[in-house]
Amino acid sequence: MLEHRVHLGIEDWADVEFRRAVESAWETVQRGSDDADSIGAAAHLQLLVRAGGYPHAIVEVHRSVDEALAHVAHFDVTRDPGERASHGLAVPTAR
Repeated sequence: MLEHRVHLGIEDWADVEFRRAVESAWETVQRGSDDADSIGAAAHLQLLVRAGGYPHAIVEVHRSVDEALAHVAHFDVTRDPGERASHGLAVPTAR
């Protein structure tokens, strides 16, 4: 059986309620029909976190070609990317 692995990162780790919401959503995603490392799983995770009270949360997916071939992905979850701008981080905007 092929193992699908995800390295789940939670940017707002200090926010315990947000962390719990992400972890709960991730448990639900893992029980679903999508491969854990798929874009479908990331989209499901984002929908669940948003439905859990964080409407601006995003899941960013990162992986190299080698990781994709090995079925490994990195999902980074952020509560509100708009808050990054207020902390001195650049956030891309639509043109």
